[in-house]
Amino acid sequence: MDERVAAEDLGAALEGGSRGQQILFHHHLTEFMASHLTDCCAVFDGDLHEMLVFTILAQRFLRDQIASQVDRDLPLDDRRGISATRISAQTGMPRETVRRKLLALQARGWVEKIGRADWRIAMTDGHAAAGLELEDFIQREVRRVLRFARALKPII
Repeated sequence: MDERVAAEDLGAALEGGSRGQQILFHHHLTEFMASHLTDCCAVFDGDLHEMLVFTILAQRFLRDQIASQVDRDLPLDDRRGISATRISAQTGMPRETVRRKLLALQARGWVEKIGRADWRIAMTDGHAAAGLELEDFIQREVRRVLRFARALKPII
């Protein structure tokens, strides 16, 4: 579904609902965000900027994975990187801050530099190197999203 259509449907559902439904929606959203960000703080040692930089790289990695499944001729080894400058523009963080976060993620073994300026998710045995360390976090994330979706179902 188109994100714009989904947002319009959600907006219409909330506008058409009672004030109580709107409050309940925002309560569930706040619960989800607080829980997710608290968990991110724990995983990234309180550094949400590092988490955001990693998330941007993960987003690119996942897009490339999806593309390689759709187009079998596109090997995953040809996945693209993204520059610190691009991450800076996307997040609003200063480029030097992004560079420091990339170096910290590289020290963890989670990202790698390719070429002169691009970065991407590091791979180990065909899998994202961070995957094993993030396995418990990902399971908690899935449970959180499912709880959030179940909580919203009667509202929208």
